[in-house]
Amino acid sequence: MELATLDADDWPLAREVRLRALKDSPSAYISEYEDEVSVDESAWRERFTRMRWVVARDEARIIGMASSVRVVSRPPYERHIESVWVDPRHRRTGVLRAILTHLGAVEPDVSEWRVWVLDTNWIAQQVYDRLGFRPTGERQPLSDGSGRLEIRLRFDAPQRPG
Repeated sequence: MELATLDADDWPLAREVRLRALKDSPSAYISEYEDEVSVDESAWRERFTRMRWVVARDEARIIGMASSVRVVSRPPYERHIESVWVDPRHRRTGVLRAILTHLGAVEPDVSEWRVWVLDTNWIAQQVYDRLGFRPTGERQPLSDGSGRLEIRLRFDAPQRPG
């Protein structure tokens, strides 16, 4: 497996994988394929100004992706993980762990990683639990009026020798 950090010129690749993820696991995301398919190049490039995208490849095929987001209202040592997806044939093989480890290496000043997960997405909750994420106790309703809730999970990165 090879890991790579994408740059803004890689936006078509990030878009392609994002759309693949939304088709593969629509109930795991808040975004919908129909909305994301219409996002244009300028909007994708803007995403790269606030998000760091990492992909995992098995030879030339993308088998996983995640992004790290700096939330302006949060401290600089905290990042949110978003747009997480692993190809179904590669789940439970360490792909997500490798992606998160890579993100930690390219963002060494980050000591707290957070992720919002739908409260009904038990599989994702179990995956994050195995990776060391723990519930923060925070919940938020989705803004779509569906009544669905997200729960927030947190992972504290190991302290690096100083």
